[in-house]
Amino acid sequence: MLRFVQSFRLGNSLTAPELSVVAAEIYRHCFAELAASEEKQRMNGAEQSLKLLQSFDAQKSNQSEWIAPTADDVWIFGYGSLVWKADFPYIDRRRGFVRGYKRRFYQHSIDHRGIPEKPGRVVTLLPGDIDADRVYGVAYRIAAMQKSQVLDHLDYREKNGYDRVNLEFHEYPTATIPIQVIMYMASQANDSYAGDVWQVQSIARQIFTSAGPSGPNREYLFNLSIAMRQLFPDAVDEHLTELVDCVQRHIEHDEPTLLERALSAEITSILNECLGCDPTQQHVEIAQRLEALRGCFERPGWREMYLQRELQLESS
Repeated sequence: MLRFVQSFRLGNSLTAPELSVVAAEIYRHCFAELAASEEKQRMNGAEQSLKLLQSFDAQKSNQSEWIAPTADDVWIFGYGSLVWKADFPYIDRRRGFVRGYKRRFYQHSIDHRGIPEKPGRVVTLLPGDIDADRVYGVAYRIAAMQKSQVLDHLDYREKNGYDRVNLEFHEYPTATIPIQVIMYMASQANDSYAGDVWQVQSIARQIFTSAGPSGPNREYLFNLSIAMRQLFPDAVDEHLTELVDCVQRHIEHDEPTLLERALSAEITSILNECLGCDPTQQHVEIAQRLEALRGCFERPGWREMYLQRELQLESS
């Protein structure tokens, strides 16, 4: 970094347009490829990791030792992140659906895919037509001896507005006798319920610019889409598909420009501040500050922070 910075002639006499040219060159050389490749690697990694779902039927249990099923076992139905992220012990799992509900990104997430001051969006279920509407997901069988531990874990994991609901689960693709399952659903009465305010375009923008302790909100959306496509290739979820398409358009058409503008502004600010330093130390100081800026790429949510900031500047 220092050698590259030393290739520029710097000084207090630089005009604002000249600084902008230097900042643009620094962005192209040090940041553009890094910003683009990090997102591409993340997307490819998600597709690769979720290919494990292709062996779904061959890996019924995640237990190292066999545990015999009993009448006291319980089944948990997951229709969101539980589809691909079952972080609890189970002795069996089945693909299938529940009738009479619609899956919607109508719940704010302030503890997983967003933060209190910038919530993300995750799914809940809305009542629908018992004959026409289905929500596809995965049912996990929890051994009686592990039931209390798993339910306590899930109660905490789903604490942001979700309550337990009991209903019937139908296997896919071959129908069997329905299974009684427990499902976590966020009702419209909970404090984090967002509903369809703003409609799909605004929900997509919220997902595009949100991240939380569990990672980027877009990752949640894309993982769910990949899982549905792999596990239920003939199922139709128009709401999910529309959101994926909309967020993908933001990533392809808006994100490169927004990130370049945001990071170029940061670089220009660094140049302005460092040009007031001791002339003999300017290059060193700039190089150190630019390395620190590159280091922010390793922090979760950096991308969404800059995107949100730029979009706010656009609308102000």
